[in-house]
Amino acid sequence: MDLLQIDLNWALACGLVWTRLGLLLGLSPMAQAVKAPPSFWVLFTLALSGTLCIALNLRTPVPATLEGLIFLVLAEATLGALMGLALHSAFAAFSMAGRIVDLQMGLGMGAVLDPVSRSNVPMLSVALSMLALSIFFGGEGHHALLRGIARSLEWVPPGGSWQFPDAGNLLVLAAGMFSVAVVVIAPTLFILLLLEIALSVASRVLPQMNIVFIGMPIKTFAGLIVLALSAPAMAPVMESAFRSVFTFWQGVLQ
Repeated sequence: MDLLQIDLNWALACGLVWTRLGLLLGLSPMAQAVKAPPSFWVLFTLALSGTLCIALNLRTPVPATLEGLIFLVLAEATLGALMGLALHSAFAAFSMAGRIVDLQMGLGMGAVLDPVSRSNVPMLSVALSMLALSIFFGGEGHHALLRGIARSLEWVPPGGSWQFPDAGNLLVLAAGMFSVAVVVIAPTLFILLLLEIALSVASRVLPQMNIVFIGMPIKTFAGLIVLALSAPAMAPVMESAFRSVFTFWQGVLQ
């Protein structure tokens, strides 16, 4: 009786791709947005890995020693973590922007309890993160993500060699996250700064007026209006942040 024959080179390639995708998608906000059990993500990444290995005809020679196999797995895990870090930083920029606006508007004191992470999450931070996810999926960013994953496997096949990025590239990635966060909320911060100056002058002219009691609803109302008016202009900034992810991938993998 013929036994089931398994191509060990293909199986090893699938395992390495699975390791890369597991770290990549595990660090992405999409894994947090899709409320699915861990078993779903394990099976999904495994099926996606097998599909990519078949479509791209990927094979990885089996190392002669256990140390060589462990080194390949650790290299793929590190590469997946770097790719996931770039994707996470693009979405983290908008979460950071929401936290800054929440702090300036006074909504940080009314942070709601997120039942998923069981932590206090600012309201506008959640709103901007959901807006970024909506623009990402609405602009077919998930298709671009799949194409980027396939292209990364062509640039660096599973088990292939790659060079760890220097500190300059990582600093550029972090600086880009802060700059995108400031650009997204720049109009709102400018209006809130003008209101803060006006309220400071009013407190000097009318010292008997309770500036904290009067200023907080004014800043909240004005900030929400400016955010609503500037929301259409956020889409190009968000799309530019998503494109920078694939630029970072290309710099690391090529």
